[in-house]
Amino acid sequence: MKSFIGTDIESIERFQRLWTKKPHLLEKLFFSSELEKAKSSNHSAKHLTGLWCAKEAVLKAFAPVLELEVTLIEITKNPKGYPEAIIHHSEISSINYHLSISISHTGEMATATALVQILR
Repeated sequence: MKSFIGTDIESIERFQRLWTKKPHLLEKLFFSSELEKAKSSNHSAKHLTGLWCAKEAVLKAFAPVLELEVTLIEITKNPKGYPEAIIHHSEISSINYHLSISISHTGEMATATALVQILR
C-alpha cells in the first residue's frame, strides 16, 4: 500500500469576494450540488472555502497516481456527515483506493487535508 497526502489553506475573505462580485466564476469551479449546499449554509463563503481546500487537497494527494482537475472533484458528505469526494474521472474505477478528508475553519482561514491510500 502506498499513501499520499495533500493539503491546502485559503482565505475565507477571498471566497467572500468571489461569492458577492464574481459568482459566475464559482459556477465554473464548483458542482451545482456544492453551490446549493453553500447557499443553504449560514456561512456560505466559509463553506465554499472549505470545499475548495478539500478539492485542492484531493488533487494534490492523487497527483502521483492520477492527473486531476478541481472541476472533476465533487465534495459531498457521507451519511455520518464526514466529507468525502466523488472523482469524476474515467480512470478512477481502475484504481483501488481509500480516501480520507478533513476540513477545518477559523474566522479568517479554511484548510483541508486529504490522505489517499492506494491499495494493491
